[in-house]
Amino acid sequence: MFLSKTLKVNFISLLIIFLVVKNAMAMENKILFKVDNEIITTIDIFEEIKFLKIFNPEMNSLSKEELFEISKNSILRNKIKKIEIMNFVKELKVEDQFLLNIIKSKYSKLGINSLENLKNFLKDNNLNFEIVREKLTIELIWNDLIYQKFSKKVVIDRNKIKNQILKKPQKENEIELLLSEITFSVVDKIDFQNKYQKILLDIENIGFKKTALIHSNSETATNGGVIGWINESNLNKNIKEIISKLQPGQFSKPIRTSSGFIIIKIDDKRESVSKFDLTKKIEEIIKFKTNDQLGQFSNMYFNKIKKDLTIYGL
Repeated sequence: MFLSKTLKVNFISLLIIFLVVKNAMAMENKILFKVDNEIITTIDIFEEIKFLKIFNPEMNSLSKEELFEISKNSILRNKIKKIEIMNFVKELKVEDQFLLNIIKSKYSKLGINSLENLKNFLKDNNLNFEIVREKLTIELIWNDLIYQKFSKKVVIDRNKIKNQILKKPQKENEIELLLSEITFSVVDKIDFQNKYQKILLDIENIGFKKTALIHSNSETATNGGVIGWINESNLNKNIKEIISKLQPGQFSKPIRTSSGFIIIKIDDKRESVSKFDLTKKIEEIIKFKTNDQLGQFSNMYFNKIKKDLTIYGL
């Protein structure tokens, strides 16, 4: 399966190919990349941009070069995951009920709560349902693969969590944070400085969300890095101490993780009122910490696969 440990992509020539076309009708469908036996064409890039723009309207203000980079990264993530997944399954297929669950979690805010809703929504936006279905299927099977491979390596100390909760004065009002992230990996100090400076420059010029779309290697990248609302008490001690000094609109310096670095931004802050329930609180923190650790294992596993593959630019 693995061909080498280098990435051979001639981005300049690919950009030229991309920029000379203005729409799908005028586009000659050329192969831009080949990853193992998976190919990526100009039409794939065009369709991915359309798909991402629907859920990230701020992309409309990006340059063609930036749009190309974002769509390229998004497609490559899916292709690389698909290649690895096919080592473990015979076909890309999941039951509709599992698809329905992920559709609700991703798109319910758009009023999409069924497969039929999604089909109609995509049809109205001239997008192919089967392509989107494959995206969601890859995500579901990948998450299951990560769980099967790494769930036993997740370290959770229930008693420690319980004791930490009981040590603190219990309040009915808790702080919740709306967080976004940019994650990146590096090979050495020079690579770190180069990537970090580029990220800082882009945040200044185009904002955090657009920068996450371009640079982040996290699963949240295609959503502009948005993690969602997190109870402050669920955060690990290191991250909590760092972001406790931040106000909404501010972001942290890079924080080292097991899979690279993460920059966290506080988008908003609010108080939530709920009756204290020790058991519920413990389970909430365990779920958060489990998903956090599995997310880091996912990033590490993906980066290893990507490093071992050759991506050809034709």
